[in-house]
Amino acid sequence: MELRQYWQVMVDRYAVVLGTFVVALAAAIASVYVLPQGSGSYATALSLAVRPEPAAASTTLFYSEDYYSYVASEYANDDLIAILESDDFLQAVRAKLTNEPGGAPVGSIQAKKAHRVVEITISSATGDGGLALGRAMATMLTGPAAQSAYFALFTNRIEDVTVVDGPRLVAQPAGRNALLNVAARALVGLIAGVGLAFLVEYLDDTIRPSDIETLLGLPIVGDIPSRGLPQRGGNRTVRAVGDPGRVAGR
Repeated sequence: MELRQYWQVMVDRYAVVLGTFVVALAAAIASVYVLPQGSGSYATALSLAVRPEPAAASTTLFYSEDYYSYVASEYANDDLIAILESDDFLQAVRAKLTNEPGGAPVGSIQAKKAHRVVEITISSATGDGGLALGRAMATMLTGPAAQSAYFALFTNRIEDVTVVDGPRLVAQPAGRNALLNVAARALVGLIAGVGLAFLVEYLDDTIRPSDIETLLGLPIVGDIPSRGLPQRGGNRTVRAVGDPGRVAGR
């Protein structure tokens, strides 16, 4: 099938294409602007590193100091994750932000260990809220009161917390751009309409004038207009087919 034949199918079945597109567009607008949307959440990332202070010089060492520092760092990271994911710590962070415009942001904290670094993910309803929580967390854990408030519960070593990568937005709720969402769904409807048009064309077994020569294997030698004849279903043209040589000899 040539390109112009594809185009002719589109022209002949324009009602199917247009109808499907309009239905898809109306459904997209209703789903985005009329139906309630999920709020979703923003994700803010923060990376911290914990370095325990070296052991006292009087301590007997059976391995190198690097080994003990590595083991202490592993334990310190586990302790930090337990602190971060506790509800008390989250409430302490929110209490630090009570004077912020709009009050203390609501969110949740998840942390995981990546070797000697703790990667923190903060989920919140707004991007600014997640960033505010991340900055407050970094300030609390790197401040002078962090040792006595948190780390002294687990070890007698001094834990030095540093910010490896500051708070930053890494994800936002899907579908925030309503116009782009509607356009994408309408495009899907248009593509579906084109496919439906070709399906209808394939299932339609109506014989058209352009198919007569192919089906009968005979050329069209003349057209007889239906003018003055009884009409059914509109103005039609009757075409005569046959062998041109035999028609000319009569």
